[in-house]
Amino acid sequence: MKFFTFNIKVLKMCFLWPTDISRKENGKSRYAKDLIIIFSVMPCFIPILADFFAQLFEGVPNLTEAVENMIALNCIIGMIYMIFCFVNNRHTIIDLMFEIDNFEKYGNSSITRDVDDKANLFSKVFLFYGILGNFVYMLMPQLSANKCHMARTPEMIQKGIPCGLVVRSIFPFKFDYTPVFEIVFIHQIYTCTIVSIVVLILTTTLWGFLMHIVNQLEHLRSFVNSLKEDPQTKFLQRLIYIIHYHNDIIRFSEKTAKAFSTMLLFYVTLTSLVLSVLCFEIIMVNDFEDSLRFSLHFIGWVAILFSVCYNGQLVIDESIGIANDIYSLDWFLHPADTQKKIQTILMRSQKPLVFSAASMGVISLPEFLKVFSSAYSFFTLLLKLK
Repeated sequence: MKFFTFNIKVLKMCFLWPTDISRKENGKSRYAKDLIIIFSVMPCFIPILADFFAQLFEGVPNLTEAVENMIALNCIIGMIYMIFCFVNNRHTIIDLMFEIDNFEKYGNSSITRDVDDKANLFSKVFLFYGILGNFVYMLMPQLSANKCHMARTPEMIQKGIPCGLVVRSIFPFKFDYTPVFEIVFIHQIYTCTIVSIVVLILTTTLWGFLMHIVNQLEHLRSFVNSLKEDPQTKFLQRLIYIIHYHNDIIRFSEKTAKAFSTMLLFYVTLTSLVLSVLCFEIIMVNDFEDSLRFSLHFIGWVAILFSVCYNGQLVIDESIGIANDIYSLDWFLHPADTQKKIQTILMRSQKPLVFSAASMGVISLPEFLKVFSSAYSFFTLLLKLK
C-alpha cells in the first residue's frame, strides 16, 4: 500500500485493519477483532452511564457533573458509531486507497505523493495533540483532588465514589481505596486515549481522501487552462483526455462520498452536542484545572470539525472552478462537435462534488457554522436548566 501508511499502522494497532488486504477477511475471527476495542471500553462506559442515570433518577443534584458524564458518553458512543461505519465500508475504503494509483496515468504521481505525505503529517500532528491533550485532561482532576475531598458529599462517601477520577462513575461496590481506585483510574485513562486515537485516525483518513480529491481537481484545472495554448489540431484530443480525467475524478469522489456518508453524520449531530456541553463545563466549573482541560478538549473538537468541513469546502470550490475554467476558453471558435463536448463537461462541472452526511447536510464551511449554531442552542438550554 503506497498511501495512508501512517493511518494504516494505527488502524492495525487498533485491530481495525485486516492483516491480509489481498483477500476479503470476513467471518467470526474478523468480527471478533473489530469488537475488541468496543468491549475493552465497556468497563468504563457502563459505570459512567450508571452514574448518569442515577443522577437523573435523583433529580440531577449537580448538573455540572451530569453534563461531564454526557461528554464522556457522547465521545464513547461516537467512537463506537464511527467503528461500525468504518467496518461496514472497510473493503470499499481499501479499494479506494488502491484506486489513487489509477491517477498516475494523468502525470500527477509526484504531487500525489507529496499530498499523501502532507496527509500523513497532519495525522501525526493531530494524533500527538490528541494523546498529549488527553493526558493533560486526565491528570488535571488529580490536581484538584484535595479540594474535592474537602467538599465530598455524604452520597459520594456512602457509594464509595472517590475524588480524582477523569469522569465520575459508580460501581456496585465501593472503590475509593487502593488498589481498586488505581485500577479504575488507569482504565479510564486507557478509555480516553483509545477513544481519541480511533476518532482522530478515522477522521484524518477521511480528510486524507478529501486532500487527494482536491489535488486531482487542481491538476485537472491546470490541464483545462493549458488548452488555451494548444493548437487547433490538438485541442479535441486534449479535450477528450480531460473529459476522461474528469469522469475518473467524479467516480472516485462519488465512491468516497458513499463510503464515508454514514460516518459524516457523526460530525453534524453528536459534535454539536459535545461542543455545547464542553462550553457549559468551561463556564460552570470552579477550578482552573477543570476549565483548562475542558478548553483543550473543546479546541480539539473544533479543530476536527473545521478540518473536515474546510476540506469538504475545497472539494466543492475546485469542482465548480472547472466550470469557470471551461467557460473561459474560446469555445465558440471550435466546430459544433467540439462545442458539444465542451458543453458536456461544462454542464457536469456546474454540479459540485459534495460529501453528504447521510442526507443530513453537506460537509462545508456553512455546515461548520450550522453545527456551531446548533451547539449554541443546546448550550443556552443548559444554561436555563442551570
